[in-house]
Amino acid sequence: MIARSWYRSRAAGVDASADRGMLDAGRVDEHTLSAAEPHLRKLDEVASDLGGYVSLTAPNGALIHPSFLRADDSFPEGYSLLEESCGSNGEGLALEEGRGVWLAPEEHFREDMRGNWCFGSLVRDPFHNRVRAVVGLTFPEARVSHIDPGSTLLMLEGVSSRIEHDIATRTSSKERALLDEYLTVTRRRGDTPIIAMDGKNSLMNSAATTRLQENDLAIVEGYAKSVMSTGRSSTATVSLSGIGAAELTLTAVQLSGASVGAIVTVRPRPEQRALRSAASGIIELEPVPQSFALSQLRQRLVGASSEFETTLALAARAVEQSRSAVIIGEAGTGKRRIAGAIAALRGSSVFVDARHRNNALSLAEEVAQSLGANPDTIVIGHADELSQLDGIDIVRAIGAHPTANVILTAQRATPTTLRISEFCGALELEVAPLRNRREDIPLLAQAIAADLGDKTLSRKMLSALMNSDWERNIEQLRSVVINAVERARGGEATMDDLPISFQRVASTGRLSRLEEAEYSELRSALREAQGNRRLTASMLQIGRSTLYRRMDFFRSRGLDL
Repeated sequence: MIARSWYRSRAAGVDASADRGMLDAGRVDEHTLSAAEPHLRKLDEVASDLGGYVSLTAPNGALIHPSFLRADDSFPEGYSLLEESCGSNGEGLALEEGRGVWLAPEEHFREDMRGNWCFGSLVRDPFHNRVRAVVGLTFPEARVSHIDPGSTLLMLEGVSSRIEHDIATRTSSKERALLDEYLTVTRRRGDTPIIAMDGKNSLMNSAATTRLQENDLAIVEGYAKSVMSTGRSSTATVSLSGIGAAELTLTAVQLSGASVGAIVTVRPRPEQRALRSAASGIIELEPVPQSFALSQLRQRLVGASSEFETTLALAARAVEQSRSAVIIGEAGTGKRRIAGAIAALRGSSVFVDARHRNNALSLAEEVAQSLGANPDTIVIGHADELSQLDGIDIVRAIGAHPTANVILTAQRATPTTLRISEFCGALELEVAPLRNRREDIPLLAQAIAADLGDKTLSRKMLSALMNSDWERNIEQLRSVVINAVERARGGEATMDDLPISFQRVASTGRLSRLEEAEYSELRSALREAQGNRRLTASMLQIGRSTLYRRMDFFRSRGLDL
């Protein structure tokens, strides 16, 4: 083992007679530090009597100096103990070999380290195999001439084992339930990206961390949030930057109390069409051709989700076949913009709004008058607000102009829209709400910002936008982005520039069902106690410190109490 380490050290260019003093930013998480403190503090007291010291190293090999340990001045905070940085040593060798190790003084690669006995032991996550930290123990040979290295390493590994046990004990039952389900799924599908979420914590296997990009995770989180809110499993087809078209299988996991977590499995979907060669019988892949109408629509409309692509393909078919169309979707999803794009590719068009009418004419008369100008397309907005009598008159007016195409936009199908669309042989297009096509949100937001000038949107802001449900869809998104861009002082709009009202709504949406119930109960108690916190704590049967902590928690999410 020592021979392997020396070969690796030499191959990395480490100088046996000089300290390169390489530094790196290292971090050991708070849960591990909290669990390790009592054990390492006691061990450090023992080491101090023998002239030695205890060290704690981050998983990336960078030395950290927690306040509960004495620090060795020769090795500053962030000092890299990786073999490739400073040659053979306890912590670096433990990370390289993946187990506890010890080195006698003469076994160090660097000459200035050869006066010490060094021991290194890994602290692993108790639920899966990743390293949380490395515990090091060093004794100067001048002070400790006789030592049993095997027994000393066994003692150090016992300390690491107790730290791991404490980490497991401190983990809440909710987190354990999520971890258990996550481990079950990853064992079955280790080569597939798997993500587990409970609203606060998230776990990812190596396939997810290597194949998914930051904006992909924001998209997945948005869909997982919906599952955690409803408690119902679901599936979604999305377009991700890291792997392209993919299908998300979102499984609701019942945690402690009313809490629900989500396990997300990401399966890539082929975007090419398979053709079998008649001669060889071999399946060949051929790119799906893109029509002229489809390419033209792409220049006018913004989106990348599978739902958007489906709507776009139907719109292109309506253009190519010169067919009428009925476009159905929630308010603000962009129905009129799609209708306008289809109409623009056909030639001249007229728009008639069933909600905002010309008072001098009935709607049927307005349609008949518009058709009299012989447009290539007539678009009737808010068609679901038409009466059945309106429908009869409009069908009669359309019948007098058989060459005109009709496009209806509506939030829902009604007997009247069905009557008109059946008469015209209309093709139905459904426009999905933004919450079902989250990967379109950053593209739309950036397009809105570009229309306003040259200011860009920060990555964190785009992630926050993707995590929102957008009850009023693009209309609401446009309002928020315009506000943020106008409030931004520099060249980039950031989270701080988002309207306060939006931040509060977005924060409320991130609460679990249990937290929402707690928030409601806390507000009611404060209102009943007229803001008296001592009385509020008594009514809720909790300590005042707990009350203050929970109030701070909700305020940090922008919520009023």
